[in-house]
Order: sequence, then structure tokens, then C-alpha cells
Amino acid sequence: MTLPASTYFEHLKAYVNDDYVVDDGTGGKVTLVETYFRAEDVKPRKRAIELKLPGLGLAFKLDHDDFEDSKKNSKPPLFHFLDDTGKAWSKRCDFVVFWVDRKTFHADCIEFKSKSLAKDKIVPQLKAGECWCRSLKHTIEHYTGDKRRIVVRKFVFADNEAPEAYLAADRQLRADPSIRYYHFDEVHGQSLADLVNPSILEI
Repeated sequence: MTLPASTYFEHLKAYVNDDYVVDDGTGGKVTLVETYFRAEDVKPRKRAIELKLPGLGLAFKLDHDDFEDSKKNSKPPLFHFLDDTGKAWSKRCDFVVFWVDRKTFHADCIEFKSKSLAKDKIVPQLKAGECWCRSLKHTIEHYTGDKRRIVVRKFVFADNEAPEAYLAADRQLRADPSIRYYHFDEVHGQSLADLVNPSILEI
């Protein structure tokens, strides 16, 4: 059965594994937190990006490199019934944010990068995020009958100060025009509804 966007969101929220949910959208925003290192670092750094929601929302962290201490070095597989060692489905982007804007249900796949915008990791990781969204949607549909069109966008957020060599004139990644680049400073505190990516995918 095809459900309204807000109803589908509530069903999704009831079905998903809470181990992956990093922000349930309380307060009309989600905060995406990443632990990262730079070459000169002795200790890890934390980066937190706050994104406002126009309605209901929920943020997943798929790349669980910074689990709490009790879970360190135990990144769970995305699909527990499949071997996760070096397989295509073991790739993952950092975050997926599901959000509702009136009648539309969105999924934004987001990758954080400290410096490099090289295609070798960004493109396959965001493609893997798209595939995960497809898999989640179809798994729910096959088991429950719940259906909903999902609008998928792909973003890379970075603090690269000279990204022009990697970008087309419209700030889409040259290596994959479906991916839109933003500097961390541009997106922090912004609404997801205000982020622009003309390349969308409907699944």
C-alpha cells in the first residue's frame, strides 16, 4: 500500500535498527558527528554539523568508525545475513538522512571529507548509500507491503579550500555529476530543504 510521506516515515522509524540512528530529529534538526584524524594529530578530532528539518526527520550513521568505547572495532555489517568482508555491500557513505517535506519523502546520502575530493572513495561510497536506500525500501515493501516514492540526493561536505579542480561550474563533482559539493561552513545550521542538488534520483 502506498503511504503518505509522514505515515511512511513513522513506519520506517518503527522498523529500523536503533544502533544506526544517530539523531531522531527531535527539535526540528539533526546533528551529524564524525571523528576524524589529520596527519599532524595525536588525538582524534570531532566535527558536528547541524542541519535543520522542514518536517519529520531521522539521521543514520552508516560508517560506524566512532562507536562508543564498548563497541570500538566492531562495526556491524549493514546486512547481517551477508558476509561483509570486502564485498560490494560493505562500502558505505557516512550518513543517510531521511526527511519529510509536505508530501515528499527524501533520503540524502552524505559523505564527510576532511581535505581530498578524489573520486576513488567519494563516488563508490555515495553509490553504496544509494544502494542501501534501495535495499531498505524494497525490504520493507516485500515484508510489509508499505510503499513510498523516495527522492534521493547525494552530497559531499568537506573543508577543501580550493575544490575547483574537482568541480564543474555548477559545483557538481566532475567525477560524478550526481554529487553536489558544499563546504562544511556553508551547510552548518542550514535547512536540508535549502540545500541544492539538481541531480536527483527517484526510487
